[in-house]
Amino acid sequence: MNRRVAILAVCLILVSAVMPAAAAVGPSADAGAADIATPSYALQEANETDGNAPTSAEQVRINPVSLDVDYQAVEVAEDDSTFNTTGEFVLFSTTEPVDAVRISQSKATARVLEGGQTVRVEYADDAAPPDEQSLYTLEVFFEDGSSKDVTLYASATEQSVNAASLERWEPVISTLQDFAEENGYETDPESVESYITWVDDRAQLVDGFLTELAAQTIAWLIAGVMNPLNVILALALGALAMWRRRSKHGDLVDALSSMAGRYEQELAKLRNNRQQAKRTADDDNLSEVPAIGSYADYYEDAFGVKSPAQLAHLVAAGEARATNDGLEMVHNGVDDLDSEDLHGTWLEPVLRHIPNERQVLNHLLQTIKYMETEHQLGSVYRETRNDLELMLDDIERKQTRITGTPAATGDD
Repeated sequence: MNRRVAILAVCLILVSAVMPAAAAVGPSADAGAADIATPSYALQEANETDGNAPTSAEQVRINPVSLDVDYQAVEVAEDDSTFNTTGEFVLFSTTEPVDAVRISQSKATARVLEGGQTVRVEYADDAAPPDEQSLYTLEVFFEDGSSKDVTLYASATEQSVNAASLERWEPVISTLQDFAEENGYETDPESVESYITWVDDRAQLVDGFLTELAAQTIAWLIAGVMNPLNVILALALGALAMWRRRSKHGDLVDALSSMAGRYEQELAKLRNNRQQAKRTADDDNLSEVPAIGSYADYYEDAFGVKSPAQLAHLVAAGEARATNDGLEMVHNGVDDLDSEDLHGTWLEPVLRHIPNERQVLNHLLQTIKYMETEHQLGSVYRETRNDLELMLDDIERKQTRITGTPAATGDD
């Protein structure tokens, strides 16, 4: 009896020890289950989000590859989906990797080129009727399992590299046909070929004859030179020809020779006279030009010119100054004058003192005329005089438009 009581007491002690431990373990297990459950919900939500992402077929861009040749062309009718093609093949590039392509209709095939982002479509010669279009559907399959249909309107599928090359030869062929017909041949390929063979035979015959004739002529010349009698005879004939020419045209030759000598003398005389005239004109005072008179001081102050020759040279040739790199043009004389705004030209220093533009241009013109009349230098300054006269006419017309009356002669 006592033994049973002792065993019962031990069991009660063990149960009381186990119950608190079980109570402590229970909440921890539930928390762990909650921790495990949370990632499963998040994973499910993430899977739902991935299901809404765009496919390759939805975001792909399909563009034609331009080859810049006469026999192939592609026109975009609708971006990424519809194209008008010309020629026996066409190439497309894609922004997404392509797994496979297919055209269900006959007379057209498609394949993916190396790299997976270029598609080549090839047509049979009769894939499209002449001057018409045929509809083909290109199915494009992507690596993510999506697909896209591309509409192709094919035309002129008989065009090729050979056809384009033949088109460039068409004028030559037409010309050969015309030549063959003029010489009694037909214009079919066999007849034109016969005509070409006939022309080639004639060319070889003529070439052989000329070659033989040239060889014989050279042999005769060598034989003639080797014979002293022939050399003497040739020299005698040459001397006789020169004597006859001299006796017949000797007076004319002498006259021409003397004329050439006199021409050189006259030309040298003209050069000397021109240089002498320039030196003489350089000795004159600018005030001796009647139109300038006392205004000469203004030109000397502005440009440093003291004589008519110096002012005329300034107007005709311009002014240059020395620099480290050589001569540099300050202005080009009359070429740089603008009748619309002389104050904006190199004449501005003089126009400060003589504000009448027409009067200043007349001073320049009268100086040029002075050099022509007093020192016979018209050939030197003729173009300059013409330019100045045109400018004066422009100024007079402008003044007439403004005032309604022509310029007064007193302005000169």
